[in-house]
Amino acid sequence: MSNKATAISQFEKFLKNDDKGILITGTHQYEKHKLAMAIIDKYYENANILFRINALQSITNRDFLGWAGVKKQPKAGEKIRIGRNFYQFDSFNYSGTWYKTDHKFDLAIIYPIDSLCREKDIKSIQDLYERKQIEKIILCSWTDKAEYDYSLFNDYFTNHIVYDALEEDPEYHKRVLEHF
Repeated sequence: MSNKATAISQFEKFLKNDDKGILITGTHQYEKHKLAMAIIDKYYENANILFRINALQSITNRDFLGWAGVKKQPKAGEKIRIGRNFYQFDSFNYSGTWYKTDHKFDLAIIYPIDSLCREKDIKSIQDLYERKQIEKIILCSWTDKAEYDYSLFNDYFTNHIVYDALEEDPEYHKRVLEHF
């Protein structure tokens, strides 16, 4: 089974089991959150999903969500349809946006968690567990660095998926490993 097929299979199992949190890392920098969103779209319809991002300005960037037809930056808490589901956005770097989103969600995606690793700051994740009602929480990295200590998030996930670009783009995989 390929790395992508394995990642898909593991994520599908996560969606079907009782686990609340999952961590997705690997060299596929801009594809991990997209893979999660595509699989969610396959299994959910009209779900409410919180997308906690590092900067709301990044939402329309093609590598973040521009590929999904998001052309206008939504305001924090504004509900928009992507695929078959509804998304609300807030910033994990600015707690002032957190109260603008609903209290209850089917799923939450936190991407990219890299700055949380660097800062050793998990307040934005703690908030999801303490103040929101969310069935499933997906933590996604952008670029994995050797110095990142993902054990910082151990209390917030039970499964870890590694989605590398090795099979799909070996040169890209190599560049990511060498430069980051």
